[in-house]
Parts: sequence; C-alpha cells; structure tokens
Amino acid sequence: MKNKLLLMIFMALFVSQSSANAQSISYPCSIVLEPVNEIPNISGTALITKIKKPYTDQPGSPARERTGVGVYADWMPMPSAFGDFDQYEGFAQIPSEISWRIKMYVVKEDQPSWFGGSPWVGKFDEISAELSAETIVSLRLSNSRTNRLGPAVLQSTLKGCVK
Repeated sequence: MKNKLLLMIFMALFVSQSSANAQSISYPCSIVLEPVNEIPNISGTALITKIKKPYTDQPGSPARERTGVGVYADWMPMPSAFGDFDQYEGFAQIPSEISWRIKMYVVKEDQPSWFGGSPWVGKFDEISAELSAETIVSLRLSNSRTNRLGPAVLQSTLKGCVK
C-alpha cells in the first residue's frame, strides 16, 4: 500500500512537471497580431525575446535578464478614426496578474502607401515576470490627454511560442 501511494505521488509530480514544461515559452518568439474587427489592411507582429541588461551604465556592471516585447503594426489608420483617441499603445498582459503598456511611435515614411495607413512601432524591455502561453499582446487605442486605454485593434496570445 505504501509503495502504491509513493508511486502515485511520484507520477503526479512527474505529470505536473511535464505539463509545466510543456507550457514554457521558447525565446525568441514572433507572433502575428490579428485584427480584432474587420478593418481593411491592418496587420501587426510582436517579437518576444530575453535580453541581458546591465544594472547601471558603468562598464562591467552586472547584467540582469529581462523579457522584451516589441510591437510593429502597419497600415494603421489615424487613431482618431475610431473616436476620441490620438495614439496607439502596445499592451502585454498576463490575464488576472499583471500588464504592461508599451509606448508606440508613428513612423514617418519617405514614400507613404498610396492607400493610406501608417506603421507604428514600440518596445518595452523591463518585464521580469514569467510569460505564459496565455499572455496576450495587443495594439490598443489610447488617449494621451486622459491616459485612457481604448479597445484592442490587433491581438494574439503567446500560444504559438510554446516549446
């Protein structure tokens, strides 16, 4: 009886460890951000990677590992086309735990697309939490005057990044 109980405990630990390992994120990872609603031409991507950052700007400063999320979106209409918004923000979120707002910048092109829209880019590289397959990365509307974050226009999870 005692051996059966130990065997069951060992198997339970093995299965839980295997499922935990199966959900770990493989870095670097790139995901396609899909349109949330039918908006012609918009598309985006996110690059998620581990980076080593020094603690200070002094030579020889020890490094710490962080996760960086870079967001690129293209053929984006002006945010005001969706209402009282003046910018886009990247947004990464571990549901029910923590989220990060990513400042986005419009890219001025020498030869803009003839059918409109602009590329927007941004990155945030100070994430110390462990990301999971359920982590959501999105591009959202934002109002810089009120600091109000609007709805997502592009979005995906990190499920495609699982080993």
